[in-house]
Parts: sequence; structure tokens; C-alpha cells
Amino acid sequence: MDPILLSILTVSLLLLLIFFGLPIAYSLAVSTLIMMLVSGSGSDAWYIAEYTFQSLDSIDLIAVPMFIFMGTIIAVSPAGKDIYRALSLVLPIPGGLGVASVGGCTVFSAMSGSSPATAAAIGSSAIPEMISRGYPPALACGLVVGGGTLGILTPPSIVLLLYGVVTGTSIGKLFMGGVVPAIMVAIMFSMYVVWRMWRYQKANPEVLEISRRYDEQEGKTKYPLLRVLPFFLMVVMIMVALYGGWATPSELASVGAIASILLVLVIYRVTSFEVWSRLLLKTVRDTSMVLIIAAFAYYLGSFLSYNGAVTAISSGLLDLFGNKWLTLLAVWLMMLVLGTFLPPFAIVVIVAPMFLPFALDAGFDPVWFGVLITLNMELGCITPPLGINLFVVKSIANNVSMKEIMKGSLPFFFIIVFASLLLVVFPQIVLWLPETMWRN
Repeated sequence: MDPILLSILTVSLLLLLIFFGLPIAYSLAVSTLIMMLVSGSGSDAWYIAEYTFQSLDSIDLIAVPMFIFMGTIIAVSPAGKDIYRALSLVLPIPGGLGVASVGGCTVFSAMSGSSPATAAAIGSSAIPEMISRGYPPALACGLVVGGGTLGILTPPSIVLLLYGVVTGTSIGKLFMGGVVPAIMVAIMFSMYVVWRMWRYQKANPEVLEISRRYDEQEGKTKYPLLRVLPFFLMVVMIMVALYGGWATPSELASVGAIASILLVLVIYRVTSFEVWSRLLLKTVRDTSMVLIIAAFAYYLGSFLSYNGAVTAISSGLLDLFGNKWLTLLAVWLMMLVLGTFLPPFAIVVIVAPMFLPFALDAGFDPVWFGVLITLNMELGCITPPLGINLFVVKSIANNVSMKEIMKGSLPFFFIIVFASLLLVVFPQIVLWLPETMWRN
């Protein structure tokens, strides 16, 4: 069977199975198995278990459960609320509370590495408080929807980690490459919120008075900044250790998980056996979900690669568009469409090995390419029909319609698109920090 046709049929069948409600992991396995039988490779189906287990046989994947465990511990504690409240005190500007929400999302996502967890942890405090201070509900919800996406890019990022595993790219350099773009997107989000609230307060002076009275009331409360500081320092130490090459991501993930346990025990006194057992169970479930999807996604990618689809797609795209930049745009749009149906880590495992040869042939740096497609995955979190952050925020803001939430998140969608364009025009935004690392 023609490799291009095989790829189209396989992906179409995968999306069809997902559309009819089959879990993503099983959709990946079933679509691959069916296409193996159709293409005449049915004898290889006997090795599906061996292939999937081999795909998980990597020391770097130890970091996945450790980072998930660290993020789950922090999500269970009041750390997200403390981060948000501490930041809200020091920003007496139009939209200051919104900027505090962006800052809270940035810091929390660096600790949790999860987009929906970030949206849930910060949104549960930020959305009601912003609405109480006169923020338009659409802006308050859209801000958290967009801010939650920082969890995919801000290191330690599970998406970047899996990209490094399947492509053989330095995970340390990938993490370093995600730092500046994540900060850049956070600053752009903040600038939009300040401008938007400045205009809104100017048109509605009563909102400024509501916010002022609320600030005076809340200003009497002492927010626990000192309780947040150890968590922030933990993230900084992890990044410094990665930058210096003092430890591997797996080692740092283990240290981070242990440090999170100690911090939550000492600072928040979380000692309940029920809480910790629930926390461990959630970690096992989330880790199992990520790894089983990644394993079957790897199997699908290997099947397509074995049948020549990777080479055919890479050369076919170049021949079709005749220009590496147009080809890159086509890949970007393709991944955006996939991001509305599949979780980011599954897309990266499938697509990265498929399109990395094109990126290398075109002269693109693999670290830059990995950060660019990870930023692209942020769009999938706020794009229907999957748009996981939309549903997380909807569960928090029951009185706000999904239409308003989607309308509020639209500006942040375009900000991420603009940020992606900046990475293409100025690749050193990604590469500057990794290139200054002392060693891989």
C-alpha cells in the first residue's frame, strides 16, 4: 500500500474511533492493528506487546511518574491559592489581579507540569475573585484557560520530556529551551490583560471603585508569601541543576518529588492517610494513562515508519510545497488539527519521529523544533472540541456559559499563534539558553 495513503487511512481511522468514544489508548492500538491487517503486515501483530513494552524501556521515562507525583502533591495542597494571593498584593495596576493570575499559572505550572491541573488550581481562586472585583466573566475565565496552557511548555514539561525520549534530543536542553518562550508568553498574556482592563475600567468607572473597595478589604489580610517561597526555590534549584548539568532529569524529578512531600508535610501539615492514599492512587492512574497512550502512540509511529510513511510524508510535503517554511506551516496546521482530538503527549510521540527528519533536512534545530511544536500543543488545550482547559474552567465557573469562556480565551489563542511566529523568525529565543549550558 502507498505509504501516504496508509498514513491518511490510519489517522482517519484513529480519529473515527475516538469520535465514537473509544478511549484514546485503545483507539491507537485498534487503528494500528486493523491497518496492519489491511496492509498485509498482520504477522507483526503478534509482537505488539513486545513493541509496546520496548517503547517504555527508557531510563528517562522514570521522570514521568516522578514529575506527575510532584505535581499531584502540590495540586492537593493550598500552594496554588497561596501563590495567587501572594502575587496579587504586589501588582497595584489596572488588571493587576489578572497579571497575578498569569504569574500564578506560570509558577504553578513549573511545579506541576500539567495544563489542566494549573487551570484548576489557580482558577478555583482566581476566577471568583476576579469576577468579584468587576472583571468581565469572559476575560476572567479566558485568562485562566490561556494561562493554564503554560503547564505544557514551562519546565519540567512531560511533553518536552517525551519528545526528548522518542527523538533522542537532550532533555536538559529542551527544558532550558522552554524557559524563555514560557516567560515570553506569560509577559504577553499580562500585557494584554493590563491593556484590556485599562480600557474596561476607563469605560466603566464603577468597576474601578468596586476593585478599590475590594483591595482595601483584602489588603488587611496577611498572605502567606513565606509559605510559597520554598516551592519557588525548589523549581529554581531544579532548573539551575539542569542548566549546570549536575543531574539528569530523572534524578531531579525524584529529588523534586521527595522535596514536595517534605514541603507539604512541614508547611501545610498534610498528614492524613486518606489524602496521601488518594494522592498516590491519582499518580498511578495519571502515570498509567500517559504511558499507555505513549506506548501505543509509539507503536503506531513505528508501524508507519516501518512502512515508509515517515520518509514519504517528509519528502512529499517538501515536494508539494517546494519551500521549507510552507512545509513547516503545513506541519504546524496539521498538529493544530490533531491537538483538538488528541492529548499533547500522544501527538508528540506520534508526530515528532515522523516530522523530525524533515526538520533536520531543512536545517532546523531539533531543540527549537521540539519547543515550537510543544507551543503548538498549547493551542490544542483551548481549541474545541477537546480543549481540556475549557472544560476545566467551565466546571469552576458554572454561571459562565461555554460561549463566553471560548470568547474570552480567543485573544490568548492568537497570542500563542503570534508567539509561535516569533520563535520562527527569532529561533534564538529558544536556542540562546540551551547553547549557554555548560554541558548536555
